[in-house]
Amino acid sequence: MRSPLFLFLTLALPVFASPVCRLDSAAVVDNLRLTQNRIAIRNGGGLFKKGVCWWHSRLQRSSAYLAEFRPSDRPPTKREAVAILRHLMWMDKVVRIGGFRDFESFTGAFPEETQALLDSWQRIDGFFNFVWIRGISGNYQLDPEAMALRMKTIREDFARSPKPLWIMAQIKGITAHSFLLLDVIPTADGMELEVIDSNTPSETHWLVYRSGDQSVSSPRLSYTFIPYTGFQKDFNKIHRTVNAHCGRKSGAEIPPGDVELPGFYLQY
Repeated sequence: MRSPLFLFLTLALPVFASPVCRLDSAAVVDNLRLTQNRIAIRNGGGLFKKGVCWWHSRLQRSSAYLAEFRPSDRPPTKREAVAILRHLMWMDKVVRIGGFRDFESFTGAFPEETQALLDSWQRIDGFFNFVWIRGISGNYQLDPEAMALRMKTIREDFARSPKPLWIMAQIKGITAHSFLLLDVIPTADGMELEVIDSNTPSETHWLVYRSGDQSVSSPRLSYTFIPYTGFQKDFNKIHRTVNAHCGRKSGAEIPPGDVELPGFYLQY
C-alpha cells in the first residue's frame, strides 16, 4: 500500500515542476528578450484596420507568465488553440501547449485565430470597458518640468511593479500606441527605455528621454509621445492564476496604472 507521502508527492510534483512556478519578473523579462517567445504576427487588423497594439502587448505579457510548452505532446486543434488564446486573454488559467516549443511558433501556426482573438478583445474593451476614452485623453507633449515629473513617475512605477510594464504612448491627435517596457536605464542626462513594439514584435527597441525634452522619442519612430502606465490590473489576474496553479497564497493587490477605468472595468 502506498503511503500518504508518496501519494502527495505524486500529485504535487507536476505542479512543483511547472515552469510557471519558477518564474519571476526578471525571468519573464529575460524570456521576452528572445524572439522565439514573442507573438509571430505584427500589430494589425482591429477597428477600421487601425491595429490592436494595446491588446497585442497584453497578450504578449500574459503568455510570458501563463503559457507552458510541451513539444513532445500532441499539438492543439484550431478549436483548442482558440480556447488556449481565450484563457490567455482572460488570464484565468495556466495553459499547456503541446506540439510547440515557444509562443512564436504557436501563434505563427495559428495567425488567423490569434488575430481574431485580438480583434475580439479590442471590441470587448472598447464597447464594454470604454478603454478608448483613455486613448484620446492624454497629453502628447508637456513642458520640460512636467515631462521630468512624468518620467520620474514612469521610473518609479517600473521599479515597484512586476515586469514588463505596459505603457501607452500618447501621440499627437487621437492616436495612442503601446509598448511593453522591459527595462529603464538611467543616463547622465535622462533615461533610455527598452521596449517591445507590436509593430515589429520580433525586435527590441530603445526609446530616449533627455532632460529638457517635452516628449519621448526614438530614431526609428516618426513621432514623439508621452508615456502613461496601464493595465496593472492584469497582474492581479495573472498572479492569482499562477498562485492557484502553484499552490501559493495570493500576494498584495497591485496599484492601478494611469490607463485604468475602475468604475467600468469588465471582469471578463
